[in-house]
Amino acid sequence: MKRCAVVLFLLTSALVNATELVYTPINPSFGGNPLNGNFLLQKAQSQNGFKEERPTLSFVDKFQEALERNIINSLTRRIADGELVDGVYNTGEFLVEISTGTDGSVIVNITNLDTGEVTIITIPVIGGGL
Repeated sequence: MKRCAVVLFLLTSALVNATELVYTPINPSFGGNPLNGNFLLQKAQSQNGFKEERPTLSFVDKFQEALERNIINSLTRRIADGELVDGVYNTGEFLVEISTGTDGSVIVNITNLDTGEVTIITIPVIGGGL
């Protein structure tokens, strides 16, 4: 019986072939296939339970923000087009003061009315003047 078990063991061990185990990463950040990146990102985003808390704004606040953006866009467009009108513009949160420098450059002083922070932007003359 023992002989039969030993012979059976030797026969089965001769038929078994083994190789090394090779680790292949999946994540492209660790050397995996770059085509897996979008798939892994989608899976991670679908499992993410975090929701960013966004403050709910009233209609008046939304209207004020839209009006401020419109005024700032209008001023930026006029400065870029050379249709500069010197003056002081109050957007509610910011006080924008536009003036022409002695060399023809455009000087924009932006004052944050909440914090008092002042930003000065100087736009040099391009091509001989505005």
